[in-house]
Amino acid sequence: MRYLTLLLLATCWLAACGSSRTATTDQQKYDRVEANKRNNNNTVEVDATTGIDLTSFLRRIPGMMVRGNGPTATVRVRDHRSAQGDSSPLFVVNGTILGNDFSALYSTIDPNEIARVRVLKTASETNRYGLQGGRGVVEIKLK
Repeated sequence: MRYLTLLLLATCWLAACGSSRTATTDQQKYDRVEANKRNNNNTVEVDATTGIDLTSFLRRIPGMMVRGNGPTATVRVRDHRSAQGDSSPLFVVNGTILGNDFSALYSTIDPNEIARVRVLKTASETNRYGLQGGRGVVEIKLK
């Protein structure tokens, strides 16, 4: 009887240790997923910038590729489709679609007024813009 009680206690103890270990592992997995979501967030909060033009500003944004300067610059969203033909992203300012023309955006926006820039790359992120957003979307929120 004594051995049976010890065996029963040992079994319960092992079962309890195993379940708490699994819970810790699940919590660690959850923490890693949340950390990846924070790291993969394509939103950039902007500090006060003075004296730079829009092309210099966009070069600082992760996920953007800018070639040239001024209104004639070529702006692309970095992803697997960037090398194929014309891949100008869709520019959206304060919820208003400006289109794929960077020169129109250049003449419209003062970089000192930008509060937040969000670069959308994947189909699940750009689906609300339909075919227009197929080459990526640059959402700009002004102050």
